[in-house]
Amino acid sequence: MRTLALLTLLSASSAFAASEADREKAFKADIAPILEKSCANCHGKDKTKKPKGGFDVTSLASIVKGGKEHKEGIVWGNASKSPLYQSADFGLNKPDDDLAMPPKEKQEKNPPLTKEEIAKIKAFIEAK
Repeated sequence: MRTLALLTLLSASSAFAASEADREKAFKADIAPILEKSCANCHGKDKTKKPKGGFDVTSLASIVKGGKEHKEGIVWGNASKSPLYQSADFGLNKPDDDLAMPPKEKQEKNPPLTKEEIAKIKAFIEAK
């Protein structure tokens, strides 16, 4: 009985690790280039400066950790509760909102993400 419980625990741990590895791979391939182009200048690219709002978008781990205002930047399975998604979506669709990224006054130099880019972030967060 103990062996069966141990095997069950090990297989569950392996599945979780594979899932995390898959997320990291998808992040690097699909999401990191979007954030590098549009968000990292203010949120973590320059390691000599603190990222704006304490929110560093240069790694999946730092995004998950969140910033000063939010305990986590991603709520897995729920993009609408994820600050990363909310801020990007508001940047395009609600530019006057306080969460909008980039802020309205900076959108001339730093345009908001496109609908397609926001859809990729949403799909990434909601993937199981």
